[in-house]
Parts: sequence; structure tokens; C-alpha cells
Amino acid sequence: MLAGSVIYLIWVRRNSLSEKRVAILGRGKTLSKFKKFSHLFDTVYVVGTMHKEIQKIGLRHFEGKKIIHVAGRSDWEWRNGLDTKLNIIKTQTLYYSHQLKKKKKGKKSFIERFKHLNISFLPDCMIDRGYPMAPREKIDKYSKKYDDYKELCGFLDKKFKREIEEEIEMSSRSRYWPTSGIFAIDLALVENDLEEIYIFGVDCYLTGSYCEYNWEGTSRDHSIVKKIMLYHMGQIVKEFSSTKFYSSCEQINFNSANWGTV
Repeated sequence: MLAGSVIYLIWVRRNSLSEKRVAILGRGKTLSKFKKFSHLFDTVYVVGTMHKEIQKIGLRHFEGKKIIHVAGRSDWEWRNGLDTKLNIIKTQTLYYSHQLKKKKKGKKSFIERFKHLNISFLPDCMIDRGYPMAPREKIDKYSKKYDDYKELCGFLDKKFKREIEEEIEMSSRSRYWPTSGIFAIDLALVENDLEEIYIFGVDCYLTGSYCEYNWEGTSRDHSIVKKIMLYHMGQIVKEFSSTKFYSSCEQINFNSANWGTV
């Protein structure tokens, strides 16, 4: 009886912890490390159009898990039937519904591309997170003067009120996160009571592309975005100090007691 009770308590502990632990998967080079740890997670946030990466890692590492697909406006649904083979509980966006109805000539809108899936728009819990739609170079410039990003946001709102209003209208976007990956990390922490968060392939443009078909390999300039990513990651680690962060990217280190690498 005693042995059975001990086994039951271990099972309860493991299942309880799995509900307080999630994984975030981006498309950076270190995504490949997820295979070693996939058994730890019941819930996984997958960022972007990642059907090729999922197939390369292996479908078995995703089967039976609750998957939140975090999609940007330019992303597409997963191909090869993955949207039916896997348990995608929602497709989460950074936008409101009216901001996703626009489309380029001859192209489907986001709403049209994902109409057969459960689309979740920008939730109320995220309305005041991220950054105002100020110019990126201004966010980067003034971040050096603020140790608290919320104070930075208050400054930006006042300093660049007109520019922010114009950018919201022009871009059909209400808040700014440097990447969908950073949004996914932010969202997972806000909508869950987490003890641990594992981050795979969100490399902040430090380690190059995971696969040759990743758009990160183009000549696009990520220099400012990279600095804002690292600033915001540092802010999140500090804000959620009771949560343990594990990153697959050894090149990122915030010298914090709750930050580690895998």
C-alpha cells in the first residue's frame, strides 16, 4: 500500500507540474533541442508557419499535446494535414478581428486563410502589454534610459502621441511586440500561472536560421529588432521573477537567478 501511495503522489506531482510548465517554439537554430525535452510538456506555443520544422523534428514530439499556434499576419496554416493531425486548440493573433480582414490584391486575408480554425484575437489581458506603436528606433533609443519598460511605455505614449496614432491607422496594429515569439512568451506568462517556461528557437537573431527555408536567412535588417527583443526579454524575466526560465540559446544570458539554459 505504501509503495502504491508513493507512486500515486509522484504521478500527481508530475501532472500538477506539467500544468504549470509550457514550451515556446520559435524557428531559430536551437529549436532542434526541443526533441530532448518534448516529453515534459502538455501545452506548447508554436510560433509562425512551422509545418516543415514540425515534420523535421518528428510528429510524435507534438502528438497528444495542446497546441497554441501563435500566428502573425503574414503566416499561413500548416500544410500536409497537420492542422487536423495535431490538437491545435486555437490560432492566437496579435491583432483585433477588423485588423485582419485587409488583403493584398489576389491574396487571401488572414481571416480567410484560417477560417476553418479557432482564431483568437488580441485578448484583453494583453492590451496594455508590449509597446505603443512608436517608431522602433525611438523605442530602442529610450529603452536605454528606462529600467522599467512600463515607464518607458508611459513616456512613449506622451512623447509620440501623434506618431503612434498615425502608425496604428497605417499598420492596422494596436500594440507592438518585436516578434511573434516575444508575444508568445509574454502571453503564456500572463494567461497561465507558470512555475517554468522553456523557450526553444527564440534566439533573438543570435544563432542564425534553423532551416534553409526560414525567412531569417534573407538580407532583412534585424539590428534594431534584436535590441528590443533582448531588452523586453530582460524585462519579462525581471517581472516574472517567481517563474523559472529555460532557454535553448546559450548566447542569451540575463544574469538572473530565474534564468538558465538547456
